[in-house]
Amino acid sequence: MLLLAGPAGTGKSRLAGEKVHAFLLKYPKATGLILRKTRESLTNSTLLFMERVVIGNDPRVHHLESKHRFEYHNGSILAYGGMKDDEQREQVRGVGVEGGVDILWFEEGIRFSDPDYQEGSGRMRGTAADWTQVLVSTNPGPPGHWIHQQLMIAGKASVYDKARPEDNPYNPPAYIERLKGLTGILRQRLWEGKWVQAEGLVYDTFDLENLTDEEPDPELPFELAFDEGYIDPRAILFIQKKPSEILVFDEIYHSRHLAETCVSEAVRMSGDHFGIKEDVKDKRIPKKLPEIAVGSPEAKEMQARLRSANIPYRSRPHEIVEGLQVVRELICDGNGYRTLKVHRGRCPNLIRELTEGYQYPEAGKRSSSEKPLDKDNHAADALRYWSYLRAR
Repeated sequence: MLLLAGPAGTGKSRLAGEKVHAFLLKYPKATGLILRKTRESLTNSTLLFMERVVIGNDPRVHHLESKHRFEYHNGSILAYGGMKDDEQREQVRGVGVEGGVDILWFEEGIRFSDPDYQEGSGRMRGTAADWTQVLVSTNPGPPGHWIHQQLMIAGKASVYDKARPEDNPYNPPAYIERLKGLTGILRQRLWEGKWVQAEGLVYDTFDLENLTDEEPDPELPFELAFDEGYIDPRAILFIQKKPSEILVFDEIYHSRHLAETCVSEAVRMSGDHFGIKEDVKDKRIPKKLPEIAVGSPEAKEMQARLRSANIPYRSRPHEIVEGLQVVRELICDGNGYRTLKVHRGRCPNLIRELTEGYQYPEAGKRSSSEKPLDKDNHAADALRYWSYLRAR
């Protein structure tokens, strides 16, 4: 696993693209795959870069746009795609002989979730060479991101992040000056190469110490928190209150999924975490169901679906600013104690919202009564509903 991180303009994409191209030329009948989070973003960026800069007019390679791939004279192929939705994922799953890939490049890795990465890297079964490789190229993001946590801090990748924009002789002086002139979070990430949180965050004290690999206690009850949605994502959090902490140990985060589907998934995941009853034939009934589910008062259909699954529903109306304060106390109280713990591997959307997405309209200019922007807050709102009712 090779991670190319650091500031903008250091040649990360060029290195990754050249390596993928050289691999496919050297090893006949090899399969390469380039992924960005969405196929649309790839088409006008990485694809043009590969076509015009890396491959160029090489007569040994032909681009079959209708099949979303390049074909090499030696039988190798370079496919490309996205992981935005089921349609794009299904296309990616069909790449390679028997689904095997020899070399895989995640471009703009900060946009991918950990499940995206696991699905892609789990397909490295190619046999064209006696080795396979996954490459991730990215600019830095929030410190809680899975790339920073799992690949860098946990040491699961060979990391190259020391290059500087001014070290790249192909960068025009004007480009260097533009990077130098950046301010705030963009300067810290794109010029300084730091993994830092964004300004104006609603929960700006959420930190690495709130992340954990801890599992739920099989002997203790657990609960659900949810934020209703359909076009916007519906978020469901799995929460367990322990003697000295509150653990969010899993999440569901879907757009355009019916309430019935999401509740069925929550029941199935309950069985994944706490086991299945052994005395029930042909039925996957969890040993333990959530004791309650907490959400907004307006979620009438979700309430009905939960109750039909024998999961009681609770809600307590409140002002947003009141709920925010309760969550802040759980994240880090006045004495520096952190009650809230979030599973770093299974809750990527909650972590993303807390460390990057959920913000105030203007950083540094808010009052104690100001409401945040109503976006990138679906899992965060689920946590707020639950905290106001159950953590006080």
